[in-house]
Amino acid sequence: MNKFHLISVVRCLLFVLMLWMLFIQSASAGSMRCGTHVISDGLSPGPSKAQVKRKCGRPYLESGNRWVYYKGRSIYRLRFTDASGLVSIRREIER
Repeated sequence: MNKFHLISVVRCLLFVLMLWMLFIQSASAGSMRCGTHVISDGLSPGPSKAQVKRKCGRPYLESGNRWVYYKGRSIYRLRFTDASGLVSIRREIER
């Protein structure tokens, strides 16, 4: 196996690994992608409202500690607490 073939194989494997990581992140029920950022509710403490707003922009609906984002055909319902920040993300698919 020559050097150029080995480099091509490594690049292909890295590409497949990156695609797999993106799939795993997007399939997680407790996460939401905002551009290049991923917001997740699995952290303790979770991201604050200000951090989420900085990464994702203003929510479609903001009602106290409950926010709603529309992304494509998905609806993301975020719930915050004052002490812990983001505590849950629930994704629903529009029909």
